[in-house]
Amino acid sequence: MNAEKPIADPAKREENSVKKMFSRIAPFYDAINRAMTFGLDVLWRKRLVHTLALPDGKTCVADLACGSGDVAAEIAKQKPDAQIVCVDFCPPMLEAAKAKLSKKGFANRAEFVEADCANLPFGGEVFDGATIAFGFRNFRNRGDCLREIARILKPSAKLCVLEVCRANGIFWKIQKLFMGVFVPNVAVLFGGKRNDYVYLAETTLAYPPRADVEKMFRDAGFENVQTRPMAFGFVSITSGEKIEG
Repeated sequence: MNAEKPIADPAKREENSVKKMFSRIAPFYDAINRAMTFGLDVLWRKRLVHTLALPDGKTCVADLACGSGDVAAEIAKQKPDAQIVCVDFCPPMLEAAKAKLSKKGFANRAEFVEADCANLPFGGEVFDGATIAFGFRNFRNRGDCLREIARILKPSAKLCVLEVCRANGIFWKIQKLFMGVFVPNVAVLFGGKRNDYVYLAETTLAYPPRADVEKMFRDAGFENVQTRPMAFGFVSITSGEKIEG
């Protein structure tokens, strides 16, 4: 029997339902991601880190909702002097991230913190940048989370969010079929639960349009907010810089 899936609307969702879901899918997470994106998620994460535009020299970066650690590993690869703090509310995902970075030889450059993005256990203005990959749509209160992220960032530091989003025009029909039929079937093939990946399709339907997401960033204290659509608008990178002062 398929496990009960979370509700796509964050306002109506049981508090721990997403945490339970990610605990279930942690062992299959990487394999399913690669299969359902045809490996393009690797390229998108590279672009995410490039968009972060970290300065040269020693920096400290927060990889929030870090999942299995792909973005953290890419930051470590692109920026040899960066220290990465991997944050996730799901212990099995943090363990997967820890194992991955250790295997790649980056264990001494990362630390791992179990926390929710609405209540981050860090002081103010301590990070030179922050990333979120495919986690933002799962946040219960995105506005509060963005304000909390702005709090921990240094002035002018960037937040870059890679996320699935709703495509436009004819591509929306293709995306709806792809995510509603192809993705759940791939998940089952690789050992996941169908309902967990039906949830993915539903969160794409429920995700706010680009203008609303950019407004969330600005309202939370970010400026120079931009969105870069990719893959015919199926995914995008939204970035903003913390306002100085």
